Amino acid sequence: MLFLSVIRDLPISVLVTSFALASSALPTVRTAELTPNTFKESTANGLWFVEHFSPHCFHCRNFAPTWEKLVVDMEKETPSVNLAQVNCLLYGDLCDQNGVKGYPTIFMYEAGKQIEEYNGNRDLDDLKTFVKRHAKDTPPLLKPPTVVRPPAAAAPKPKTSLNVDGEVLELSDNIFSSTLDQGPAFVKFFAPWCGHCKKLAPLWKKLARHMQNKVTIAEVNCDEHSALCKSQDIKGYPTLVFFSNGARSEYNGGRKLDQLKEFAEKASEDVVQPLEKSTDLEAHVAKNKVVYLLLHSELDTGILDKIRKDAAVLLGTPTIYSSSSPDLLLRYNIPSSVSWSLVALKDHDSQTPSSIFHGSSTSTHEKINAWLLSHRLPTTLELTQDTFQAVMNAPHTPLVMIAASTSKTQDLIEERFRDVAKKWRLRTGGTGVFKGREVVFTWMDIGKWSDWMKSMYGVKVSGQQEDEVTDDLDNVKIVIADHKRLIYYDVDRSGAPIKFSSSASIFSTVEDAASGKLSYKNSENFVERLARFLSNKMLGMQDYVVSYPFRAAFFLLVGLGVIFWVLHRIVSNDVNADSRVDHKTGKSSRLD
Repeated sequence: MLFLSVIRDLPISVLVTSFALASSALPTVRTAELTPNTFKESTANGLWFVEHFSPHCFHCRNFAPTWEKLVVDMEKETPSVNLAQVNCLLYGDLCDQNGVKGYPTIFMYEAGKQIEEYNGNRDLDDLKTFVKRHAKDTPPLLKPPTVVRPPAAAAPKPKTSLNVDGEVLELSDNIFSSTLDQGPAFVKFFAPWCGHCKKLAPLWKKLARHMQNKVTIAEVNCDEHSALCKSQDIKGYPTLVFFSNGARSEYNGGRKLDQLKEFAEKASEDVVQPLEKSTDLEAHVAKNKVVYLLLHSELDTGILDKIRKDAAVLLGTPTIYSSSSPDLLLRYNIPSSVSWSLVALKDHDSQTPSSIFHGSSTSTHEKINAWLLSHRLPTTLELTQDTFQAVMNAPHTPLVMIAASTSKTQDLIEERFRDVAKKWRLRTGGTGVFKGREVVFTWMDIGKWSDWMKSMYGVKVSGQQEDEVTDDLDNVKIVIADHKRLIYYDVDRSGAPIKFSSSASIFSTVEDAASGKLSYKNSENFVERLARFLSNKMLGMQDYVVSYPFRAAFFLLVGLGVIFWVLHRIVSNDVNADSRVDHKTGKSSRLD
């Protein structure tokens, strides 16, 4: 009785909170959750009964047990209707687009179109009646038969032994293609008179010994095989290129032996690794900033070979883990109608994908390549000699925020950017993309890159500032670079420097830059921009002549003909004018 009296005397708020906490610990039914990345693709096929809710909504929490019971029952009674949810707290823009005015709001979708809103009572029988009314003319989806897990057909085929002697292979036009067909090859294009090539030669021999029986280490003398080097678009020496599965990738990293070894070993590994258990994914995501996950049917082992060929362009980074785990298919809301999917997981976050590519038999090599290259960058990293090319010259041209760091502020900047990146991904629904532009948050050592940052972005840090130990993040100088266009932004819309300590300042400036609402500055002066413009025009003309020689010859002859005709007219007019003057002069000079 004493216990009951104590309970009776407790405030109502305490009791409500206690029951809420207790109920949150109870196991719940896992309902497919749609995101801005998956909504259109998922609802495009079949019937979808979608609840839009907010975790903070009292009515939503009361309705949750009924919805969970509905999910369980409808899976048995009307399997042709998919039930899903949209969390409006996380994806407010998506809920606004869908016309959600309050919570919970439930719509029925068919073939991607919103066909009816449920306005009845929120009891189980009424909900079932509504769902079955829409499903009555829809045949149930056929469940695939249960099959025994096939043998390890997904394992990569045994590799042919390469570089058996551990020596550098000299390539010529005759054996170049056949060598690349045998397996991965790391090729150096050089000229004997090149000083950098001479320095690299002994390291290249050591690399060949280290990669014995693993990767072909080869070289091409461009003085002797100029046509071959021209066909590979070699513009300088030495140029290092890694070839694998028909893909060609130029190496722009460091040229120390350890760096070359690390690259060759990583690039030659099987890019698709099986995920032994679905729980192993957490360990891989915790270890790597970017992880790709290939989800597919157990029966579709052929997709592994296809992705291996398409992913050769990644050179082993990031690794693609493959799985047919039903738990992972459910976690990432992969529709049953999709043959296979690629999931990008970034920044040690295994719950919210930055992007999902739903594949099919019509997915082209180019589309898969483009997706793989567009999502391989983490949201935060340090710009160094090894990472610069991959970030600044990435094919999807991201906007890159660069903070000038010192040895004493680097840890502080890295920690701050990790927090900013998390907020940015939450702001963009997990993608990190705004107006089609991915944003990467980076920092550079101003001590090592001071001249470059000063010439490119006008960033100057005095020796006194570099030696200061300060927690004032506003002293950190940052710019937003659009490297492909060689432009940058260093102030917000009001003309004030971007505040490193203010997420609002950072996000508004990034969004204005991506939207084209912000004035930019050029990294080049007028003369440099003019020279680059003329150079691009000349290269364009050169490419046109090479591609269309007869058409170019025709236009040249027409142009010469026009010039000759104009000159002829000018000369003829001058001759006629002189004749008329002489004639007049002759008549006026007569004395009689």
